[in-house]
Amino acid sequence: MSQSFERIKKATVPETIVEQIKDKILNDEITPGDKFPSERDLAEMLGVSRAMVREAMRSLSSLGIVEIRSGEGSFLCLDNSLLSDHFKTKYLLKRYSILELSEARKALESEMVKLATTRGTEERKEYLKKMLMETILQKDLPSSFIKADFNFHMAIAECAQNSFLGEMLNTTRDLLLEINMKVVEQPGQIDKAIQGHKAILEAILTGNVKLAQEEVIAHIDMFTNISSGIYSYHDPL
Repeated sequence: MSQSFERIKKATVPETIVEQIKDKILNDEITPGDKFPSERDLAEMLGVSRAMVREAMRSLSSLGIVEIRSGEGSFLCLDNSLLSDHFKTKYLLKRYSILELSEARKALESEMVKLATTRGTEERKEYLKKMLMETILQKDLPSSFIKADFNFHMAIAECAQNSFLGEMLNTTRDLLLEINMKVVEQPGQIDKAIQGHKAILEAILTGNVKLAQEEVIAHIDMFTNISSGIYSYHDPL
């Protein structure tokens, strides 16, 4: 497979090289088993020293992402289980479709609101109210709203008092942020999202588990319907 890399404009640290390589893996520009360009060629493409490239490849090797074979070169590992947990999650998530992600979110967040309704302390519910207000305050700034939106959903996880559910939601953050940004750019979608948040919060505060679950599913369905107009509904992201 032919590979090309962007020159690094500043003589930056090897971490910059590592991130560029990771991005190419996530975008399927480099696939398991592929051989990387030679150290000299890669240094020339990136506009950095060979020492920088060498250090970056060693870092990737220590993470289990790259295999360095003496006398042969560097290769992307065939065994995805060798990838670090965080990187592996991102690597695998991009192979799931909008439909699959939506179904998973419904299962996850439906249970989260159920637990939040029955377990949430007054202090945690007050924090949830605060996070809702933050989404309203940020409604005119899409990038800030996206962050506030995610914090609102994470506040529900905190109300649920189940750290594992929170971690499951957190692992999808990068993918959701990218999709959500495109969704909130659509006219009127931020207002609809806020209305959904208000309905979910009201159901939690009144102790209505069934309604809370219905509202969060409706909220996710709205997200899915808009997303499917931007991305293919069934194809991997």
